[in-house]
Amino acid sequence: MNNVFSSILKDEFASFMDFIKVSIVDIKAYRSTLLSLDAFLHAEGLAEKKIDSRQIARWLDGFDVHISTKKDKLSKVKRFSGYLSTLGIMASLPELPRNTTEFKPYVFSADEMELIFETADDLTLTSRNSRITAELPVLLRILYGCGLRLGEAEALAWDDIDLSSGVITVKAAKNQKQRIVPMSGELTRILNLYKTSPCFDGRPGGFLFTKNNGQRRNKGAYWHIFNRILCEIGIRNAQNIKYGTRGPCIHSLRHTFVLHSLLKAESEGREFMDTVPFLSTYLGHAGLMETDKYLKARHELYAGAHAVIAEYTHDVFPQEA
Repeated sequence: MNNVFSSILKDEFASFMDFIKVSIVDIKAYRSTLLSLDAFLHAEGLAEKKIDSRQIARWLDGFDVHISTKKDKLSKVKRFSGYLSTLGIMASLPELPRNTTEFKPYVFSADEMELIFETADDLTLTSRNSRITAELPVLLRILYGCGLRLGEAEALAWDDIDLSSGVITVKAAKNQKQRIVPMSGELTRILNLYKTSPCFDGRPGGFLFTKNNGQRRNKGAYWHIFNRILCEIGIRNAQNIKYGTRGPCIHSLRHTFVLHSLLKAESEGREFMDTVPFLSTYLGHAGLMETDKYLKARHELYAGAHAVIAEYTHDVFPQEA
């Protein structure tokens, strides 16, 4: 796919990108989606400046991806169609069916988390010259301790970290929903130590996790090394399953944070119904419906928590027909 718009709407695509680049954090995702649509319209030989729902539906049908990914692409096109409407260009969009796949996240047990941290810490002993093995123990503790998405943690810069108050400002968040995330005292202490580590050659600044040249590392590198850790401690990795249930992977740390936080709140006497909305905001979710899928985990480990969750969600979330 070329990096230049070529359809009859090429000028509108280009002007829209100029229009949104000042307000959109993940501009590359928008450009990638719109370049794909532009290439499709060009291949179809669109001769009139307009887009209709049937064209967009055919374009989406060309993606062998999960329905949630299609919805994400459609949301970006929806914003572009609104822009076209302001220019007097007709634009209509299709509706996507509701996602009925029941996603069941993998949640690590307390013992598994202990093994994961121990193995990550030991990587520096076997690979002293590898920068990523020095970064990984800190990255994993941020993912588990704050429930961040990998992309959010990987994009953190030191300007986003207030070590005096123990607060992280998440700027590169999903759907541009920036948020403030408090850290525990222990995680704040670890980050203080990390900031003065040899990783930064005495010059703290820039991103927390980088290659030797200071550039951000590809997220795939962290997935790969984390999968190695899982194999080493005997946890079967099934994260390559395309749809539905996803096995243990680095994103499971976010789900683990949620359930462990709920169990901790319950043990401290806080009501479940009071904790869930707080967690939803902490995670940067758009609402409780998005948090609902995080409240499902391994029944053999968390049977008691499931009973509480089931009672809470019975009348809150609509049941599938």
